Amino acid sequence: MTQASNIPFPATRWSLVAGARAASDPARKRAALEELCRLYWLPIYGFLRRRGLPAAEAQDAAQGFFLSLLEEDLFAKAKSETGKMRSFLLGALQRWQRGEWRKGQAEKRGGGQELFSLDVMAEEDSFEAAGPEDETPERHFEKSCAMVLLEAAMQRLEKEQTAAGKWATFHTLRPLLAPLGGQVPLVQEVAAQRLRLTPEALRVALHRLRKRFAEILRETVADTLANPTGEAVQEEMDALRAAFG
Repeated sequence: MTQASNIPFPATRWSLVAGARAASDPARKRAALEELCRLYWLPIYGFLRRRGLPAAEAQDAAQGFFLSLLEEDLFAKAKSETGKMRSFLLGALQRWQRGEWRKGQAEKRGGGQELFSLDVMAEEDSFEAAGPEDETPERHFEKSCAMVLLEAAMQRLEKEQTAAGKWATFHTLRPLLAPLGGQVPLVQEVAAQRLRLTPEALRVALHRLRKRFAEILRETVADTLANPTGEAVQEEMDALRAAFG
């Protein structure tokens, strides 16, 4: 049985597209776009960098792309019956590059507007750590999107565990949950010593945390789909694993 949680599930991914499509208030539509931009900025930025754009131009192009989603109402063109967030964004970006950015229309590349302030150094650090230089733009995009999902699921699990008074256990066992960047492998014996648990109690705690993380990750993946059937969710879970294969 899935564990109940008082932590609200974040309005992310396809639900943001649906909200933007349905919103009649421009402010609500823009708010949905801003959140989508924050979530998927690095996959889009990394794809453009892998396409050969210098950092400043990739930043400008990514900003312009997200603005075009709002200005041209590309949300309305999303096919809700077959939609996958990563496919929708990548396809929209490629069409936008061909139809707008390559024409050199500066106003379509942001025109001096900003959705939010950008940390260029953080972007470059994340971009450099995301994969080898010869990685294809598409492969880089898939891996970056997978990282977005893993990090979103991990953040939700952290909030849930903190609310339950289990932050210390979560913080100690987090490196054993998923292959997220920056985490140092931790042997279970050391974790047991830090938490003052017997080896058996540690294994039980780790099993429960991994199970809950898997449940949250599956829910997070489902939210990237317009029609999250069991088969569709499993297909995306397989794609997520393949991104790190």
